[in-house]
Amino acid sequence: GEEEGGEAAGGGGASVVLQVVSAREWRFRFGLGTPLQATLEVFVPGRYPSREPPHPVLHAPALSSAAKDDLVEQMIALYEGGEVVFSWVETLRQEVSAAHEAAEAAAEAEAAAR
Repeated sequence: GEEEGGEAAGGGGASVVLQVVSAREWRFRFGLGTPLQATLEVFVPGRYPSREPPHPVLHAPALSSAAKDDLVEQMIALYEGGEVVFSWVETLRQEVSAAHEAAEAAAEAEAAAR
């Protein structure tokens, strides 16, 4: 298959930084410098992508463990026997971006109410 690598970037202040720890461990960092920063560690088995899904571990202090579990379940459900990591990254980037926008809107509303 094609190699997954390089740096993925997105708009809305939710850029994504990829750190390849090893051939079997990739780390994606989201929302750096914001209260919503998160890290997705992906452990890649030898038979990925065709036979075995990668294993995601999500570190996101701003999210409840229930929200993290839901996100991880959503990500695992995306695996259909092919490359899935960048779909996971995009799903998470959108979540972090939406949470960031919601937090900013709440802060603006609070400031306007003073």
